[in-house]
Amino acid sequence: MAKRILVYTNHYYPEQFKVNDVVNWLKDEMYYIRVVTGLPNYPSGKIFKGYGIFKNNTSKVGKNLIINRLPLIPRGTGSKLNLFFNYLSYFFSTIFFTIYLILFKKKYDIVLVHHTSPFLISIAPIIYKIFKSSKNILWDLDIWPQTLVAMNIISNKLLIKIIESFVKKIYKFYDQVLVSSQSLKNILKNRINSQKLIFFPNWADEEIESKKVIENIDVSFDSKYLNIMYMGNIGEAQDFYSVVKAIEIIKDLKVRLYVIGDGRYKSKLQKLISDYDLHLNIKLIDYQDISYMYSYACNSDFLFMSLKSDEIFTNTLPAKIQTYMCIGKPILAMISGEANSLINNSKIGVAVDSGDYTKLAEEISNIYYEKYDTNKMSLNCKKIYQSEFSSIIRKNQIINLIKSI
Repeated sequence: MAKRILVYTNHYYPEQFKVNDVVNWLKDEMYYIRVVTGLPNYPSGKIFKGYGIFKNNTSKVGKNLIINRLPLIPRGTGSKLNLFFNYLSYFFSTIFFTIYLILFKKKYDIVLVHHTSPFLISIAPIIYKIFKSSKNILWDLDIWPQTLVAMNIISNKLLIKIIESFVKKIYKFYDQVLVSSQSLKNILKNRINSQKLIFFPNWADEEIESKKVIENIDVSFDSKYLNIMYMGNIGEAQDFYSVVKAIEIIKDLKVRLYVIGDGRYKSKLQKLISDYDLHLNIKLIDYQDISYMYSYACNSDFLFMSLKSDEIFTNTLPAKIQTYMCIGKPILAMISGEANSLINNSKIGVAVDSGDYTKLAEEISNIYYEKYDTNKMSLNCKKIYQSEFSSIIRKNQIINLIKSI
């Protein structure tokens, strides 16, 4: 008899998260799956068109997938108050719905928890485990309280210790914990038996791996410029202030940075561009569906990413790296830690330390004057992605784990 799998996630299609792929892989293996998620509202902060609290929020896909969308207060502007109510409303929804599952639905053998912020999503599955003796897997993508500290949400040392103690107790209820970087494994060894920790790095979306080109995209690229592209969230963590400072230094070169996406910092970035008179050097493009990303990237010379120097960020391996590697363009990064080492040691691009905008400007200048073998960097990206990070590798890994647990 096929195993029954219960998936808890803050985000699910049409929101763009890797859990969408995992659910599809397990669905194709004919496991019986129920996805418990919220009303889609990321990253815009507004509930997507076609969804709502008073609409039918249970849907069936094929013979073996049920999706339950629970009510929540949307993220709104992403302020601390908005996020507090968003997190709390979804937390209570998952608790009540879990009680319903325990009382009225057939047992699920395995519970898979896709953990992005907040950590509260890990609690309802524990209640389910206590009553139903399920095997629980935590796919841990957001390490608390480190992320809260890095984002300046909390700073009180006593509160940090309380959250740390609470989180350690949570881990004890999970049979396996998946982490996206080797550095995170070292952090979590203090919380859980290292034998339960599994390295499960990210991969590029199917739309990227298919390398399908969409003609006639809206933005024109000037081949006389060095075109650098960033795709993703525009938030505090990405440290765009330092990025602007770097571009200011080399503004007289024919260098252009395209920033594609949305986020809480976008309005501030627009003001910085105006303040430093960088309209020719930095172009903002609205959020684009993932299916367009490869087509945009094909027009770039380098793909860019940056993160602040906080401990939690230096210990992560962002999914953006795998996406960029799959596209096959050299990577330019202002990031420290494991990601920096991977980029430089594997010769898939050029990385400077987080916040070092002077060095970033210097490296952009080096790229502009063709001091690097960018063709070799591109080849390395494609080669390493296929051998270490492709979706087929991750698919086999998660399916083998489900079979063994």
